[in-house]
Amino acid sequence: MRFKSAADYATSEIQRMILAGELPAGERLDQIRLAEQLDVSRHPVRQAIERLAERGFVQLSPHRSAIVTAHSVSDLIELYSLREKLEDMALRASWPALATGGIAELEAIHARLAAQDSQSDIEGYMHENRAFHLRFYRDCGNRHLLRTIATLFDLSERYQRTALNTERRQNQSREEHAAMMDALRAKDLELLSERLKAHNRGTQEQVCALLTANGS
Repeated sequence: MRFKSAADYATSEIQRMILAGELPAGERLDQIRLAEQLDVSRHPVRQAIERLAERGFVQLSPHRSAIVTAHSVSDLIELYSLREKLEDMALRASWPALATGGIAELEAIHARLAAQDSQSDIEGYMHENRAFHLRFYRDCGNRHLLRTIATLFDLSERYQRTALNTERRQNQSREEHAAMMDALRAKDLELLSERLKAHNRGTQEQVCALLTANGS
């Protein structure tokens, strides 16, 4: 991937490291070490951290030290409740185009997603999973809504990865993706809406149980 600036590159890489768990929740971000690791100066790293703080991936202290945002049940609930409302709004706005021109594209994305093994290649799986979900909302006609949904989806990826650590959730997720496609093929908007919501709630319930057990 080509980037317009060193700051864009640093932002993308640090976000990737956070999502992959290479920079775990609660870890302090060392700007010097990150700059050396990414082979850039400290300035783009500082810009990247500020951008990621705006997106919610990083928390800044008054003294400008930065830590990776921790997982919590309250954050999970707030994030997914907002996603549910905005994604349903975007789905309904996208529906006329989605039900006609979007099915073939989603069939292709779903085929790639179904072929991915989330255990052996989590990065490949998450890439196709993101493409699959966001395609449902792409034709909403509101770039601000779509950008907000994409940001919230990216913020929720750490929780998605946590849920996918269990084989049970992996299997459920695949079944739910297939059920979404069945609803789309049937051109049943209400059924698709309910299945999308149920899928996200399944992830939320799984991670809530894990976080509660760990006292988070």
